[in-house]
Amino acid sequence: MIDSLRGELLDKLPGQVVVDCMGVGYLVHVPLSIQEALPTKGPVRLHVHYQVSVDVRSGQSEHRLFGFLRPDERALFRSLIGVQGVSATLGLAILGARSADEVRMAALSGDEALFQGIKGIGPKLAQRIVADLAGRLGAAHAEVLPTGGGPGNSLKAEALSALISLGLDRVKAERALQGVMKEHQGAPPPLEELIKMTLKNL
Repeated sequence: MIDSLRGELLDKLPGQVVVDCMGVGYLVHVPLSIQEALPTKGPVRLHVHYQVSVDVRSGQSEHRLFGFLRPDERALFRSLIGVQGVSATLGLAILGARSADEVRMAALSGDEALFQGIKGIGPKLAQRIVADLAGRLGAAHAEVLPTGGGPGNSLKAEALSALISLGLDRVKAERALQGVMKEHQGAPPPLEELIKMTLKNL
């Protein structure tokens, strides 16, 4: 499987780029936001998702490469296309219209409107994306949170760790989190709800 490509950017097409790697030109599908961030020509490295689809009737297979600047963007794309009803094309459209951080924050804060604002996504699909992504992101945060009974495992520390992993500025996240904690002194909300409240206060 192809994990990444490092080579010379030869051409930029609508939704696609051509990367030359030692004389072989790879056609890579990219979100619009990433295409705009790439240079017109020159050395590039793309983290790649390699997809093979097979036509049931004809038996013919199609091989496509999808490129991203950062591994977390690729991981989010894979999570998106894992949602029922989200094709690779729609996944690219989502990441082309919104940054990876915006998509993650929308999922955790339950912002279905952000997804409905993207062509091809209706209310039901937006609800499914939010529910599915929130579950996946919550599980991912749980894997990196500290364990044990010390102060580093407090509710506030866990929430702050999750917010920072979303790409938020630590100072801003901590300030917003502190505000929510003050509002709920004595009875802080569960971790997931605390994160959602903090995101709304940013």
